[in-house]
Amino acid sequence: MKHLRWMALCLISLIFVLWLGSCSTPLAQVVTLNLVAAGMMRGAVEEIDILYQQEHPNIVLNYTFAGNWVAKAAIEQGEPFDGILLVDIPQLDDLQAKGLILPASRSQLVTTDIVVIAPTDSPVQLSDFRELASQQIKTVVIGSKGLAVGRYTSAILTRLGIAQVVDSKAVVTQVDVREVLRAVELKEAQVGITFLSEAKSSTKVKVLATASTDLYEPICSGGAVVKTSTHAQEMQTYLDFLSSERAKAVFQKFGLRPVVS
Repeated sequence: MKHLRWMALCLISLIFVLWLGSCSTPLAQVVTLNLVAAGMMRGAVEEIDILYQQEHPNIVLNYTFAGNWVAKAAIEQGEPFDGILLVDIPQLDDLQAKGLILPASRSQLVTTDIVVIAPTDSPVQLSDFRELASQQIKTVVIGSKGLAVGRYTSAILTRLGIAQVVDSKAVVTQVDVREVLRAVELKEAQVGITFLSEAKSSTKVKVLATASTDLYEPICSGGAVVKTSTHAQEMQTYLDFLSSERAKAVFQKFGLRPVVS
């Protein structure tokens, strides 16, 4: 008899557990979003990802950071990305004209400054970009014109009339803006020209000078959902989060300011 009571109790317990399981809320499905982004926003979006995970624990973000042209080419070649973040709005315009992004998903995000950086322990003193042409500066690392930072650098040096002098002592990086930062951190050059957001992502460099904004076209980054994304809604939710107050605070920490329309 005791054995029968024990079996009955086990059966009742099993039924109760199954009933509880049927009433509980199912776990949200994990969604992986692949995002290709310009290096200018690298440090900020990596930190924002932590905040986003707190609100959306079922979303996994995979970032690929690359130069603007590389990122744009990846979308044009059909790489499986759900979203894109670029420094230059005209390149987003081109992707939209080709029908590769969702027009309604587009947003303008942040801007920043162009600065001269040096190792934190460098004795070099420089307060103006014009001083890059002086004899005290022997090597300058800059981005190629295939990189967004390189195009802004070229515009600044050309308008100051020192492009030829600086080019003669330049170490040119080709793939990503982060190469400029690494070269200065490793003291492969005395100074480098890069985005302020890059300078603020490292404790190994300091800012010596900031270029006047009238020397180059305004920097205006933007994002969009890739048309072929199978997770367009989730990607849009993430892009919307980048305009939230929590995200803006992180952007500000890295020297990235909201774009003023």
